[in-house]
Amino acid sequence: VDYRDIRPVLPGATLTGAIRGSVYLLGAMLGRFGRAALAGAGGCDFGLRPIDQHLAGFALLGATEQTEDGVLRLTADEGLHPAEITLKMPSVGATANLLMAATAVNGTTVIKNAAAEPHVAALCDFLICAGAEIEGVHTDTLTVRGGKPLHGCAFTVIPDMIEAGTYLAAAMACGGRVTVTGADPTHLGATLKALGEMGATLLLGEREITLIAPGEYRGISLETGPYPALPTDMHPQLATLFAIGGRATGVGRMTERVWQSRFRYTEELLKMGAVFSITDTLLTVTPAPLHAATVRAPDLRGGVALLIAALATEGQSTITGAAAIGRGYEHLEAKLQVLGADVRVLG
Repeated sequence: VDYRDIRPVLPGATLTGAIRGSVYLLGAMLGRFGRAALAGAGGCDFGLRPIDQHLAGFALLGATEQTEDGVLRLTADEGLHPAEITLKMPSVGATANLLMAATAVNGTTVIKNAAAEPHVAALCDFLICAGAEIEGVHTDTLTVRGGKPLHGCAFTVIPDMIEAGTYLAAAMACGGRVTVTGADPTHLGATLKALGEMGATLLLGEREITLIAPGEYRGISLETGPYPALPTDMHPQLATLFAIGGRATGVGRMTERVWQSRFRYTEELLKMGAVFSITDTLLTVTPAPLHAATVRAPDLRGGVALLIAALATEGQSTITGAAAIGRGYEHLEAKLQVLGADVRVLG
């Protein structure tokens, strides 16, 4: 997969998201063809989100790695073989990549300390639907008896728990009563717990969540971690709630245990008047009156957190680099407009 000759389609877009996304093709290509290549990434470390666990797992399956001129190449000239793989941490991406590779390997592969997020379980369910044999779905140990031919199947993609959680955070920031339909409350346990502790009233249906925001909500202490703990992908949205003076009361704290670069959005929140301090992995936020500003989305979740701050702030804010936000939210502009927001995508 070579992204070097592709030009961004949207103003301010970058290829970072496309390159990161293509990492998850490596396991499928390696399993099917015995080789895979990723060009245009400038190596195998995307910012501070390395893919070392992906590569270590591929190596245990029999693949060799070579990086030259910005091209990562994986080959398995003798074919892949089954292995027992223990991840250093329960990485969603590494688990998914190794699952896809293992389904093509003759024999039994065991992935220990595997991620147990709902979308990992959904990938397992899809592969099983297509003919794969996988045991341990929804647990941290996955056993794949690979080499079986796969076939077509009908499968329904599960709701995105981070997208649903983001709309709930936006409702909390702006106030009112908002219902998110097509969401699975059982996937959002830690996020719903956090919002409830902050003072929200939550009404849960089988496939919908209603949030009734209080006039003011409390700052609390939160900590991210592997599922079922609070997802790191909800960190910026929830931490931003702590910063909104007039809505938040008391100091809020967020400890980040998953992604070391997650705090990049805070530099942009400063431009809006946010008051906080960062010590190692701990963000401490004191509510303050925010004001409109021009800020730049540092990444997908940081960008949408800035959007939440802008929605809750008087005046017109501009978010540049906003194409990053579109990677994770379908029809975001239209959905927010339905709720009464004045949001426009320019260019």
